[in-house]
Order: sequence, then C-alpha cells, then structure tokens
Amino acid sequence: MKLALKSSLLALVCVSGAAMAGNFSGPEAGASVTMNGGATTFTAANKDTTFGGSSLGFRLHGGYGFDIDKDTVVLAGFDYNATDLSVGKSDGQSLTIKNAWSLSAAPGMLLNDKTLAYVKLSYEAGKFNSSVTGSKFDQSVSGFGYGVGLRTEINKTTFLETEIKQVNYSKFTKKIGSTSVDFTNSATVGSVGVVFKF
Repeated sequence: MKLALKSSLLALVCVSGAAMAGNFSGPEAGASVTMNGGATTFTAANKDTTFGGSSLGFRLHGGYGFDIDKDTVVLAGFDYNATDLSVGKSDGQSLTIKNAWSLSAAPGMLLNDKTLAYVKLSYEAGKFNSSVTGSKFDQSVSGFGYGVGLRTEINKTTFLETEIKQVNYSKFTKKIGSTSVDFTNSATVGSVGVVFKF
C-alpha cells in the first residue's frame, strides 16, 4: 500500500513537471539595451512634415510568466525606459518621448525546452517633449505597441532575450502661435537583454 502511494505521488510530480512550459513561468526581472528609431509627423494647413531620429537606450523590466499548457506560456510585463526615446531631430533640436513605459501581454510557444518565441501586445505611455525653438512644450501621450521576441535559456535562472516592437502613439493637437498643429509620434524599438527568474 505504501509503495503504491509513493508511486502515485511520484507520478503526480512527474506529470505536474511535464505540464509546465519549460522554465519560462513565474516571477522575473531584467534589463535591456535598446536601439530606437522614431518619427514625428506635424500636420498643419493640410500639409505633413515628418522628422526622424534614432537613439540608444536602456530599459528595465519586471513581469510574470503564466503556464497555459506544456508548450504555451503568457508573459505579463511592465517595462520602463530609463532613457529618452528620440522621435525626431530638427536643426540640432530634439523631439523625444520621456519616461516611456508599457504594460504588455505576450503569448509564447516553446520551440524546444530552452527557447521560447512570443508575440507581444502592449499599452504604451510617456511624455512627448519638443525643444524646437518656437514650439517648446511637454505633452502626455499614449498608444499601443506590437512586436515579436525570442527568449533563450542560458541557465535555470538566466535568459537572453531579443525583441523588436512597433509603437504608435495617438495623435494630439497643439496651438503653435496662431496655427493648430497635429502631432503623431511613432517608434520602432529593437532590444537585447537578460531576464532573471526567481
């Protein structure tokens, strides 16, 4: 009887372990180096003018991975950009998104026991800053992002993560002098970083 009970418990432990999506579930934290390419489009008097910019950055991450089945996990996360995202430059003056942050959900599938591929959907927010002469101001902005990524196990608690994400912020209108100007911001963010599991 005791032998049967021990065998049943061992089988239950093995089945429970097999049902986990690799080692990708549970609490996590990480940091990434980012390469950002952004753009700002000004629309005034039915005429569009677009400025582009690029920047290197540093992003912090916290999140949790939820097992769905043995091959699927959903990563829920919060990201904060510790550096400004450049979304345009004009005559040496800058257009940036400051204090950018996001909340995301990323369904992922195991490619093998050490590699997870995922797609990401995110809510994005931050503060647009224009330092262009004649139009210096700050404006809170928000929008949505989508992207894809790959996470690879280095060891049981450390993962290498690569990701690319497109972010589109909602249009807003600002009065510049006597003219109403529409601003539309976007960014493409590529990142490479490490994630630590707890």
